[in-house]
Amino acid sequence: MSSSAAPRFAVTVVFTALLVMLAACDDSRDRRPGGGSPDGSVGPGSDGGSGPAPGETGRMLGMTEAHNRFRAMVDTTTPLPPLTWDTQLAADSQAWSEQLAAMGCGLEHSTGSYGENLYWQIGGTITPESVVASWYEEIACYTFGQFMETDVCDMACTDAMNSSGCGHYTQIVWRDTRRVGCGMATCSNGAEIWTCRYDPAGNYVGELAY
Repeated sequence: MSSSAAPRFAVTVVFTALLVMLAACDDSRDRRPGGGSPDGSVGPGSDGGSGPAPGETGRMLGMTEAHNRFRAMVDTTTPLPPLTWDTQLAADSQAWSEQLAAMGCGLEHSTGSYGENLYWQIGGTITPESVVASWYEEIACYTFGQFMETDVCDMACTDAMNSSGCGHYTQIVWRDTRRVGCGMATCSNGAEIWTCRYDPAGNYVGELAY
């Protein structure tokens, strides 16, 4: 923008970053397509429908519903189970977003056993729906297959989205994932950085998302 009179946030800029898990770190899990959760305790519930999930607050209202709406769009014989909101994952995600904001708002993944999607935006209206939609839109760049082996991610396509790959999409639709928790923080320049964590994690090399 060359004009000093232009609105401060007239241009919306979005970036995302993905986290890849190595299958060797989790070779004890049953990851057959259509398999149930390890404890068998999670199934369709109230958060699989409309409205906020129990435990969601503030800007996170509707985040679980947004995830489940996109999971329900996956074309698979056995529908993906809906996610439930996890308050501990949400608290950890909030703390990580705040730490990233304090460190200059770069997209840097944490360490640990959870899946993690990051989102950064300055300008425009940001909602849980728009954050999850930005990750799901990577489907346009993705050809189904074993993660990072027989699948294909068109990197020119994701580069055009300011995304680092197709792993955000595969994480939100990973069949074995059962819980999600998210948080966001505002950076010194007014940008927002969002973190979502997933349990069990997705994006295991050599495995199918669903």
